[in-house]
This record gives sequence, C-alpha cells and structure tokens, in this order.
Amino acid sequence: MKSFKLIFFCALLTPALAQKNYFSSVIFPDTIRSIEKDSAFEYSKYIQADKLKEIIEYLASDSCEGRELGSKGNERASNFIAGLLNQYNVQKIGDSNSYFQELGFKWIYWDKLSFKINGVNYKQLWDYLIIPDQNDDLEMNTSEVLFLGYGIDDPKYNDYKNLDVKNKAILIYKGEPKNKKGEYLLSSNLKPSPWSSDLQLKIRTAKKHGAKIVLVIEDKFKEFVDSNRSSVVSPSVIMDKNSNDFRIGINTMHLSSTTVSMLLGKSIKKVIKARDKINRTGKSNSFIIKTNLEFIQKRNVRSEKGRNILAYIEGTDKKNELIIVSAHYDHIGKRGNDVYNGADDNASGTSAVIEIAHTLQKLKEAGKGSRRSVLCMLVTGEEKGLLGSMYYVNHPTFPLSSTMVDINVDMIGRTDPKYLKDSNYIYVIGSDRLSLDLHKINVDVNQKYSQLKLDHTYNSETDANRFYYRSDHYNFAEKGIPAIFFFSGVHEDYHRITDDASKILFGKTEKIARHIFLLTWSLANIEFKLSPNP
Repeated sequence: MKSFKLIFFCALLTPALAQKNYFSSVIFPDTIRSIEKDSAFEYSKYIQADKLKEIIEYLASDSCEGRELGSKGNERASNFIAGLLNQYNVQKIGDSNSYFQELGFKWIYWDKLSFKINGVNYKQLWDYLIIPDQNDDLEMNTSEVLFLGYGIDDPKYNDYKNLDVKNKAILIYKGEPKNKKGEYLLSSNLKPSPWSSDLQLKIRTAKKHGAKIVLVIEDKFKEFVDSNRSSVVSPSVIMDKNSNDFRIGINTMHLSSTTVSMLLGKSIKKVIKARDKINRTGKSNSFIIKTNLEFIQKRNVRSEKGRNILAYIEGTDKKNELIIVSAHYDHIGKRGNDVYNGADDNASGTSAVIEIAHTLQKLKEAGKGSRRSVLCMLVTGEEKGLLGSMYYVNHPTFPLSSTMVDINVDMIGRTDPKYLKDSNYIYVIGSDRLSLDLHKINVDVNQKYSQLKLDHTYNSETDANRFYYRSDHYNFAEKGIPAIFFFSGVHEDYHRITDDASKILFGKTEKIARHIFLLTWSLANIEFKLSPNP
C-alpha cells in the first residue's frame, strides 16, 4: 500500500469525489443461516491455501529483492507471475503478444545540491527543502534578492506592479494579506482565495514575470519537511511521458525561518514591518535586499522500465462488459543489505488475483465461463504513487466506458490489532462511494457464501488514514468507475523488513481470496447495472 502523503494530495485535487456520510459500520453476518453450497461455492474451492503460499513465498523471497519498481527483483517477480499465468493458459492481452503492458518511468534525484548565503553552506532538509521532480537544473550567483510580499498578481492586489523581476531571486510569504478583522483582502471575507491555497498559482505567476527562482518563507518548516521528506530522501518517480507534468519551469526553494533570518540579516525587521504594512494598508511593499546567494542544483534523471501484467478471461454473451480485479505486485525494495520483502504488502493480494485468474480460466475451459469478461491485472509502481494503475486508466486496453467495476486487493494476509483474536473479517473500502448497488452485492455475496465480518470503518470520509486514496482502485474511481477495495489493515510489520511470508495467515488469505472470487463471479454473471450513489 502506498504511503499517505501523495494520495492525500491527490484527494485534494479531486474534491468531486469527496463526499460525507459513507457507510462506516461493521456488518456481522447471520451465521445461523447456512452457507449456500451451490456451483459458485464449489468453484471457489479451486483457490487453495497451499498454492497461495507457494506464490507468496516466492514473491516475498530475497531473490525478488523487495520488488521495487525498476529493479531486477521487480523484473524477476513479473516474469514469475507471467510464467504462472502462461502455465494456467490464461489469455495474453499485453504488448507484443505478451502479458506485459510496458511502462516508462523516470527516477529523479539531486546529483549535486548547494546553497550558500554570504559564502556559508546551508543544508537540504535542515535549512531548506527543494524537491527534484518539481525543479530544473540551476546555477546562479546573485548579490541581491527581491522581497516581493506575498507574490500575488491580482486586480485587487498586485505585488508585481511597476517592478521588473526578470532573472531575479524573489522572496515571498505564503498566504495573502488580511485585515484586522481577519478578513482576506482578495476574497473580502473570512474565506481565503486560491492565492492562499494554491502555491503553484504564485509559482506560475513568477514564471510569467520572468523570475529565476522563488524563495518561499515556511513558517512551519518542520511540518513541511516531514510531509515532503520522502520526495528528497528517495528518488522521485514519474511517468516517462509526463516528465514535465510537475515542473512549472521555475525553481522553488522552501526556507526555514532561521535560514530566512540569516539571508536577511539586519533587513529582517524591515521585511516584517513591510508584511505588517501590507496587511494594514492592503498595498504592496517590495524592495531589494543586498545579500550574496549561490545556488547549484543539478538533477540526475534515470529512465527505467516497468510492467503491468494483464491476464484476460473472455466472457460469453456479455463479453464486451468488463470486470477488473487488481492488485499491485511491487514493494519498496532494499536499503543496503536489508530486503523489504512485502509478503502481506502485497504478495498476498497478488497471489489472490493470480489464483482468481486461474480459477476463471479453468471454468472457461470446462465450458462454464462467466458471461462478462474479466481482466486480472497486477500493476507495478503502486508504492511510488499508484503509477501502474494511473498508466492503465490513461492507456486502457479495453474502453473505460465498458469497464463495470474494479475490485482491488491490497494486504489480505494478516490481522491488525483490532482483530488479533478474530481473523474472520475484512475491511471494505469504497463500495458505496460511486454505487450503492456494488455495496449491496458484496454484502449479499458475503452472507450467502463467506460470512466474514465486513468492517467499513476505513470507508468513512472522516477517517484520518485516508485509505480510500491510497491504493490502485482510486485511479479507477477517479475516472468514475465504481471500485471496491479489500484490506486486512496495517500491522507492526507494514513497510518493514519483517513483513515476511512466515507471518502470513494462509487460511485467512484463502478465505478472503475465495470471497473476492465469489464477488467477481457474481458481478460477471448476474443481471445488473450499477446505479450511481446519489
């Protein structure tokens, strides 16, 4: 599962999906009612714990090196998965008559980074932060910096009026002016304008006026670093075709208050007075500050390849309608000699999707195939920002208009602290976000066959973990495709070297994998059209 920061950012970009009062209770099955042992139930028995165990143990072995995107171990894992699918005789639907949908990525990190104020070196993460995938190479020496207030260019207030900022370093505050009543100047009320919420608006404005670099005063520098640390400690990864998506074309450096004090020297009181005067009068107040600054920013950009793995089981009379079952097979790789094997995250979900594909293919070959087609998809790059699924929804093999639903599986092999004494549960996320019908069908399938506790706690829009935005189903939901996400919760070994196959509960994994098959089978065969959630 992807870490929190980026996905929360994505959530902020898509307010249309943000609603309230989603179902967030636990549904307890009526265990007095007998499980229905019809043909679908019998088919689910093809999914066996010993086979899931075999797959998980291979993917979570040191030979796969933690399966990090772009690594030999990731390639080895993808070849293993493709080999199994080929052995199972599942149809290839990828590029060049293979199981693979090839993806290009760029790994971006700082090769050389230096920032000096009056000849004194300052440190990335300690004194300033500059993010590699949001900046370009830059070498610059200057003897002055232009204090530009809030860096706003708006009919109601303009810091750029009658100023030439071309090729200059400019220093700005975040936010916008407010009066004594706490009202924002640009909105004329207590609600901030986009100039407060969207820093990129200021960056684009600086670019338009020809500035060379923007220095941003970060009053909460530690919090800002904590939320962006992974962007500079590890290489940033972006899609190869979108290598310029994040770069505005002007470099942006975020400075701590202490670093700003060292930069300004005796001028610091002048800057504070200027800011206060701006707030008091509503008029800009900019000036040149004499100080010697030296910037050296040189990036290393490395191209890498990755693969989504596509396994297709064609349907019968409704074959043009598609059900997708997804899981990510990548993890976070190695750090020195330590291997982050990711048995639960997400070799467990990967094993389930592989065996669901196997079962569906067996039924097809026996003349009992599903009415709708099913695409079992193992994606890469989830840990780097849901990249593999993002690529697929923007380059789909099958039209998104005919894709009925995405069923996503991420971490189903363990228990979390809440259920340490009761593994007969699964967290369900997203089932009612875009379709109430999907939620109901899952509940009905569970009561009929699986009788798991369906815990929807993390489906709440107010849940601080924001899991709905943190796995691959989200990219489908963002395109308007109903999606349901199965997850067993976070445990003490999450993203640690101790997430090993020896700790997987294979019986639990089998039961959940069977439930997901039964839901897939139901969706692939029943008469339904998912109605939107009003």
